[in-house]
Amino acid sequence: MKIELQEDIIMMTLLELQGVLGDRIKMLSDTNLSAEERKKEVEMSQVISSLAKQMINNADVVLRTDKLIAEGKLPDSVIQRFIKNE
Repeated sequence: MKIELQEDIIMMTLLELQGVLGDRIKMLSDTNLSAEERKKEVEMSQVISSLAKQMINNADVVLRTDKLIAEGKLPDSVIQRFIKNE
């Protein structure tokens, strides 16, 4: 998995995120974990899940903004400048 650093921001594609989530599911399914290890894995998975939800929400905002821009419904918008880093 390639994680790019850009201005101290970690960038990850949604496909890479899908891989991370799949790995977490496999880890939680491991029957060889002790109760303490399982508890730690559950806590970490909850954090990752929360971050994943935010990443997906952010991607949705970008997609909806791109659609509005393409349709000409979002001329010179503040949100456009935030998303396009202009």
